[in-house]
Amino acid sequence: MTFSPTFFLAVNGLFDFDLTFPTQALLFLILSLVVTTTFLTPLGKQLDERSEFINYTIRKSTILLTFGYERLYTCVGFLTEEIDELVRQTKLIRNYTNEIFETEISNTQKENLQIVSKMKGDLAIKSAFLFSSLSKDINKITDKFFEKRFKSF
Repeated sequence: MTFSPTFFLAVNGLFDFDLTFPTQALLFLILSLVVTTTFLTPLGKQLDERSEFINYTIRKSTILLTFGYERLYTCVGFLTEEIDELVRQTKLIRNYTNEIFETEISNTQKENLQIVSKMKGDLAIKSAFLFSSLSKDINKITDKFFEKRFKSF
């Protein structure tokens, strides 16, 4: 068996290698090279550009989210401090108004006590005057009563 006649002639054996196998292998390589350079390389470039854009957007979003979180944290801290200050001022105002209210109540009670004691004094004077004039009137009435009662006997 010589290699050259079997290489160009088709012999029907189990493994016959003629010029068709290397030709098809060469055509496959050329076709795969053409497909790769024509279709897959631009597609790969497009996918790389899109991947880079997505990575850039994700990094930018992460930075913006971090910045936003820091601002939100600062605002929450500021609001918490303001609420604490308002609570403190409210307590101070409540204590101050309670003190003023208690002072006003005490002053009013003192004034009421003075008024009541003055009225007691006035009433005592008027009642003493009434009792003094009443005793005279009672004496006159009793004298008349006894006079009329005992004159009839």
